[in-house]
Amino acid sequence: MYKFFLILFLSVSLQLSSQINTQLLANSSWTRVKFSMLDGSRDLLQMPSQVLVWKIKGNNLCLFTDALILDKASCMDFKLEKELMKTSDLAGYQIEKLTADSLVVIQRIVGIDSPDKIKKTWFIKSSIVLNNFVKEKKNDSIIIASKNFTPSLKRNIISEILENYSQKDFFYNFSSKGNILIFPKKQKVEVETEYKDETKANQKGIAFFKTTIEKNYHLWDLTGFESFEKIIIPYEMSIKNGNRSGLSTMGIRFYGFSNDAKEFPVFTKNKFASTDNFNKGMDALNKQKFDNAIYFFNEAYDNDNTNTDALYNIVSISLAQNKSDIACTALKKLNDLEQTEGAKLYNEKCAGK
Repeated sequence: MYKFFLILFLSVSLQLSSQINTQLLANSSWTRVKFSMLDGSRDLLQMPSQVLVWKIKGNNLCLFTDALILDKASCMDFKLEKELMKTSDLAGYQIEKLTADSLVVIQRIVGIDSPDKIKKTWFIKSSIVLNNFVKEKKNDSIIIASKNFTPSLKRNIISEILENYSQKDFFYNFSSKGNILIFPKKQKVEVETEYKDETKANQKGIAFFKTTIEKNYHLWDLTGFESFEKIIIPYEMSIKNGNRSGLSTMGIRFYGFSNDAKEFPVFTKNKFASTDNFNKGMDALNKQKFDNAIYFFNEAYDNDNTNTDALYNIVSISLAQNKSDIACTALKKLNDLEQTEGAKLYNEKCAGK
């Protein structure tokens, strides 16, 4: 996707220290603690509550994005070329910093060189994250788990529950939230549920989930949590079943940790429509039909507010036409989306308006 608006790109130095000891990557686990784009813009495709753990073994990198499921991962081989973890001929991760405790990487994809399109990620050694949590809670006998501090399932029985559930001909929807309670010293697990739907079908589905979780204590990895009397894992669960030929889906997640929708309202109404309108905007722009171009770029943004290129194009056209009100409306959106160059221009051109 071509960005019409010319951004004054940051001069990014990648003169990395020759003292980086890449051997520190061997057989390591890293928990993400911060992320942004290279120029400091907010990464609009990542929510604050999302989990990311890197586990490296030899030349294999596994990305875990589910705090509860240990075997739910995306894995790939990489080739280490100096400070570049090359995952393919076109992509990899440049190591900016690596110590025994921390790792900072910059994603590299051939053809992407704009700082507001390049991802940067900060990690801390997973064992340190866990140890710090345990140390903080050392005087507590009961703890509440969170996305980075939770026992995990060694096997994805959540998917197995869905599969068995469907095989039992439970073709209806159900949902619940509550707490999974783990008692390491008693070696047992219990499930507390809050019934939102009192229908017989919903109660039957919840009972099936509850029974399956409670009989599989042995599947929980409790490394670092052995000394606690009780671990509370708040959860929210939903199953959506269609007819016998329909698609079934199941989700389980933490609740009460972070309301991303309120913290940061990223929305994607229709990504296809966004791309289609953006292309129509570029076509109108090439034909010098500027009002039409602005209309289509606004439509592109309205269908997907992560399409910041559409906003930058509106700014460029409006400033060229001396329509500062239209430009500032788009710049205000970029400022609200925490896009570095847009915020800078907003403060320069729209402050006090």
